[in-house]
Amino acid sequence: MKKIYTTFLVLVSISTLSVLISRNFRPSKMPHGGVDNCASCHVSAGGGGTRTAFGEDVNSLVTAGGTETFWGPNLAAIDSDGDGFTNGQELQDPDGTWIEGTALPGDANAVTNPGDPNDHPPVTSVDNFAELPNEYQLHNNYPNPFNPTTTISFSIPENSNVKLEIYNSVGQLVTQLVNQNYAPGKYTSLWNGRNDFGAKVNSGIYFYRITTNNFAQTNRMVLMK
Repeated sequence: MKKIYTTFLVLVSISTLSVLISRNFRPSKMPHGGVDNCASCHVSAGGGGTRTAFGEDVNSLVTAGGTETFWGPNLAAIDSDGDGFTNGQELQDPDGTWIEGTALPGDANAVTNPGDPNDHPPVTSVDNFAELPNEYQLHNNYPNPFNPTTTISFSIPENSNVKLEIYNSVGQLVTQLVNQNYAPGKYTSLWNGRNDFGAKVNSGIYFYRITTNNFAQTNRMVLMK
């Protein structure tokens, strides 16, 4: 009985040590990993247990307890938590070019959690203009074709309620990116190739449509996987 108890304690100790090691080195292998630490990859802020969607993507790139480098352009391009922003955008390294041991990229104060869909940068951003737009415009998305994300920009010359929606090739609503009031300016919104339920959509032709108080326009884009 004593031998069984001793064996059990050894196994528990090994398991605990494995978790502690994981807590120590994984955050250091991603840009600004120290901001959210283990909460980037685990639902529990203390680490261990259930993984976030970002944690699952990281887990697919490493062996159990492994110390492999997992951060790079591919992981940076994914929007793991489905909030409309890629992991790279949330961690201030949109192209995934940061290398462990080098200076951290971007602004640490602007970092958001790539594993938490409720923690993300503003859905839209406004560009500063010397002159405000004098007409409504829905600009071409970039890139196009795209995979997995594309940026859609639009200009409005007056205070307007703006809706920006994505439709599939048969006219069904896929997701609504924007529905709010905006002051005059040029704005951008990122679509992550997912529907309103957070599921990735299939390759194909999609349409993005803007509707305001006095303007409507629809453009075409291609998701290619």
